[in-house]
Amino acid sequence: MEKYPYNAVEESLYMTSANDFANARIGLYSYYRSLTTGGYILLPEMQCDDFNATVGFSNTYGAAYRWDFQMSDGNIAGYWGNYYSLIARCNYFIDSYKKIEASEQSNFSEADMAKIKAYVGEAYFTRAFSYFNLVNHFCKAYNSANAETDLGLPLQLTYAPTSNSATYPGRSSLKATYEQIVSDLTEAKNLVNNAVALESGKAAINYVSSDVVTALQARVALQMKDYGTAVTASTSLIASNTYALINSAEAFHSMWVNDMGSEVMWQIYMSSDELGSATGTSFWGQYQTDPAKVTVDYVPSGSLTDLYDQENDIRFAAFFEPFTLNVSTGASGDIYLFDKYPGNPDIYSVVNVDNHYVNKSKPFRIAEQYLIAAEAYAGQGNVTEAAKYLNDLKRNRIAGYTDRTFNSAELLMAEIRDERHRELVGEGFRLSDLKRWGLGVNRQNAVQDANLVLFPGSENTTALTKNADDFRMVWPIPKAEIDVNPQIKGQQNPGY
Repeated sequence: MEKYPYNAVEESLYMTSANDFANARIGLYSYYRSLTTGGYILLPEMQCDDFNATVGFSNTYGAAYRWDFQMSDGNIAGYWGNYYSLIARCNYFIDSYKKIEASEQSNFSEADMAKIKAYVGEAYFTRAFSYFNLVNHFCKAYNSANAETDLGLPLQLTYAPTSNSATYPGRSSLKATYEQIVSDLTEAKNLVNNAVALESGKAAINYVSSDVVTALQARVALQMKDYGTAVTASTSLIASNTYALINSAEAFHSMWVNDMGSEVMWQIYMSSDELGSATGTSFWGQYQTDPAKVTVDYVPSGSLTDLYDQENDIRFAAFFEPFTLNVSTGASGDIYLFDKYPGNPDIYSVVNVDNHYVNKSKPFRIAEQYLIAAEAYAGQGNVTEAAKYLNDLKRNRIAGYTDRTFNSAELLMAEIRDERHRELVGEGFRLSDLKRWGLGVNRQNAVQDANLVLFPGSENTTALTKNADDFRMVWPIPKAEIDVNPQIKGQQNPGY
């Protein structure tokens, strides 16, 4: 009766060796395979304006698509719960490091401590990454004028599991939440060691590097409209010339099919037995060798496909596939399907057909940094520099492109928004971008074929419009969290 469970380790016996920290590090990275694929990026996308549900769709992400989700929504609860589970792992990792750092007796060599410090830097980054993704969806857009009074997130910064609900944290201010994210990234920048990533035998691109930390600093600063920091961080990465923009249609397509590309800064490691979600399934359905049997949940809107120069933009052929789609009503039409996640044949299993639409996720690419630099310079009113970075990106994406000049910051900003839309579609950015820009969601635009989509013209489908101040632009704190945490019972987001 006094024996410890065979499948667990007593806490005082763990995190006492360098190998323990190395194994715990694997546990941190394993979360990324799910948190950067599937619903974690598609849920906010389906809430927006780029995709139309098809006739007979499976209702996957249906509540977000129809804008009728509630605080009990399982997808939203999963998003919240899994990110906080990862935060708990980060806290355990960081706390364990602090204990050995404070101990007068240490079993760790200097070489061991150097590795562990680098791992801890990755844990700080991961905690910042987690809180940032949560704050983007469960809180209002950052506004420095209101940040001290707007509600942020419950901040749990130590590993302290307990059933005593009186000790659970309430929601901090939005200002405090962002300050914590910035602080964690500062710690990460001081500790991450690029050389350590090479020791496991995988490519350095599969690990958080100091450049990846800088890239997240730029992303966070842009969301805060801290344009000076966003410019400094993004342009430093561009100026390093470490990550070359792709201007070849073949190479660009290979980046999304074979998960190989010079502009990828960080790519999540996957193999045939370590897979993320099959993100492409929503756009291709379960794998079928007979095209007539393909069932699709979502097709790109006509407004999205019309946004591209279809003849000259290398992204168009990479992101969209012409297809004859048949739906359950008997209707058939020649349209484009979204093909940004076609599946990497090197990692999916031919036997397990569900794996055909798995690709290694790419949370950071240098293209985003060009867009950050352009938007941040535009935010500062520097039209010349903003146009430079915008033109640099477009020149590498569109054959025969001629640099544009802009007579006003407003026209330039409109084009930056469109270009960000073209480049990052389907990667999970759209909802937070619209919030940052103070825009709502408008689907009252073209559909590719009205006979193929669900209830065309309905205010809950293709004719949906929502203002920027609609309460569902911010997701609800999940009911399960409200029920167990008395500190946030009165802190639910308005409208729920």
